Amino acid sequence: MPDLYPLLFRFAVKVDAHYDVLSRRVRKGLGIAPPLRILPYRGYGTPERVVIKARVLEERKVTPQRQRHTLMSSAVASYKRYMTREIASAHVAVRWGDKRWEGTTDEEGFLELWVPPPEGVRSGWHMVELELLSPEAEGVPRVSAPVRVAGTSAELGVISDIDDTVIATGVTDPLKRAWALFLTEHRGRLPFPGVDAFYAALQAGASGSADNPIFYVSSSPWNLYEHLDEFLSIHRIPIGPLLLRDWGLSRHGFAPGGGHGHKLDKIRGVLETLSHLPFVLIGDSGQEDAEHYRTIVREYPGRIRCVYIRNVPGRSKRGEEMETIAKDIRDGGSELVVVDDTVAAARHAARAGWIRWEEVPEVEAHRREDAARSALGERG
Repeated sequence: MPDLYPLLFRFAVKVDAHYDVLSRRVRKGLGIAPPLRILPYRGYGTPERVVIKARVLEERKVTPQRQRHTLMSSAVASYKRYMTREIASAHVAVRWGDKRWEGTTDEEGFLELWVPPPEGVRSGWHMVELELLSPEAEGVPRVSAPVRVAGTSAELGVISDIDDTVIATGVTDPLKRAWALFLTEHRGRLPFPGVDAFYAALQAGASGSADNPIFYVSSSPWNLYEHLDEFLSIHRIPIGPLLLRDWGLSRHGFAPGGGHGHKLDKIRGVLETLSHLPFVLIGDSGQEDAEHYRTIVREYPGRIRCVYIRNVPGRSKRGEEMETIAKDIRDGGSELVVVDDTVAAARHAARAGWIRWEEVPEVEAHRREDAARSALGERG
């Protein structure tokens, strides 16, 4: 019977996609169908090969955060973020310089197009133009999608968890996590103290100008992409591709549920694409980050310089588990470092030669400022 589950989910996804098409036709005939939009995601790759990512959806205008003053208005905004209608089999054109490609969205409206960049493309961020060709292309604005190219100047890559690593979400507490995901605003939430300066130091690398790529993985849904992307920008945390999870019905099953194994697939994809780079992995002890990173160390020997795990208090047996995982990671040729704050991680990274020592006082200063701001917010 379990062998039938993948077939059943694929069938259910197709039925759901056909229903969405029929529903839109009916609503369009009644004149109540909203316009379509292209939501660009941050892509990544090398001078030889990059992935361009986006999603085609019905437009659902969310009230700007500055105009939301009540719990109800936040709840309505969250509802609009989650209750999206995706457009399957949409045809999208991609332009980058003098190159042009076309791609088609899947059943959930996702576009994932692997292409060779223009000749001579340099490391850093580049913008490509996306245009909807069908269906209902008229009136749909063209958008620009950022693409991160990691070239020879990069010294290493960084892959970081988001939940309870960059931002407090209370992932070990279902009620706190639900509150964080559905009823709080990114402008009212603070990152963990010193994260911005530590990640900026890692991005600059030992040379100070390495421009190392940073990737963020999370069990949060793609519906929160704009929410999380703006959070990073507001708090001046180095931007990078966000690798999130498709919630609801998909060809792989029904999410959320079934653990966080999807993160492994996202991390593998990054490591295989940027095969010329070693990596540093960052997570927390509240979920399964350490276990997943142990798997990655085993699967990619010699590629992982270090695993940083932020200690999440309150789990009595976690210390023993971390000791076992640390031994396994050492046996795999890497190192697991459990830290209580970003300053401890920065000092270790400086000793290892991955960041400059002069960045450590900057991390300390940011940690103090962020901690004071957080304490002020709690008192308020």
